[in-house]
Amino acid sequence: MTVIVTLLSLSGYLGKLNVYLEIISNFKFQYLLVAFCSFIFFRLTRCKNWWIVSLFCLSINLTEVAPWYLPQLGVSHQSSGQSMRLFLSNVLFSNTRYADVISLVREEKPAIAVFLEATDPWPEELKVLQDILPYHIGAKKLEIEVYSSFPLENTSIQLYGEKRGNVISDLTIQGKVVSIIASHANPQLVFGSQGYKWRNRHLEEGIGDYVVQLKKPVVLIGDLNATMWSPYYKTMIQRSGLRNTRAGFGILPTFGPLLPWGGIPIDHCLVSPKIKVLNTRTGKEVGSDHLPLVTDLVIPVS
Repeated sequence: MTVIVTLLSLSGYLGKLNVYLEIISNFKFQYLLVAFCSFIFFRLTRCKNWWIVSLFCLSINLTEVAPWYLPQLGVSHQSSGQSMRLFLSNVLFSNTRYADVISLVREEKPAIAVFLEATDPWPEELKVLQDILPYHIGAKKLEIEVYSSFPLENTSIQLYGEKRGNVISDLTIQGKVVSIIASHANPQLVFGSQGYKWRNRHLEEGIGDYVVQLKKPVVLIGDLNATMWSPYYKTMIQRSGLRNTRAGFGILPTFGPLLPWGGIPIDHCLVSPKIKVLNTRTGKEVGSDHLPLVTDLVIPVS
């Protein structure tokens, strides 16, 4: 088992060679747990060779997981601008717990709420939120619904694949224009190799190359169908200059049947460097195979 987990841990770094190798890279947290248990076991049983192997495996995965729990310079607990809460929920197209989702949004009181996989009748059910989030954009083609307490302007859509892409809007906060991107990327194994290419173009071009051209602060929130350990995610971050609001708050798994220990973090909030992060956390389960993601930001206005 230790050898297998070590090989899997190393194989994930070759993710750009093959879709399955990239999928392997998603489970760094699980590999870390197995490596830690192996390390303790072989240490107690004094199996030196296996102890060394398990320590090597533990080290590989610890370097990928531990930094997400360390305090970040970009995280602030003092507001010096406009505070804003964002709520993201991939509601799951087959989920019928409409009232639970709506109740959770009212409880969280976000300034912006983004809903993914919002197929019929979700768009109609969500309209009741307009009493607290009066501005709304629905992108039926992408199955994305965006609700906001701020007017949404200059809206455009970028399509990557048949049902996935970005909904891009501007909002003005105390005279400061901020670009809000609601995003849902294609799963790697849907539509075969074409779906994988759509997802990769979406991350590297639709986010990485697009965001770097914008001359205003950016907030991107969505299901990218990639973890922080995906090589395509890393390329996107390098190109865009965005940072993940998870930094300092943990890996926060959002997807999978065995949350949190068996889950992986594929739902993200990414922001420009000057935007301050107060908190990021997962919300309670409301019938989907994804947990909601709740992020508190401070948008600098000076």
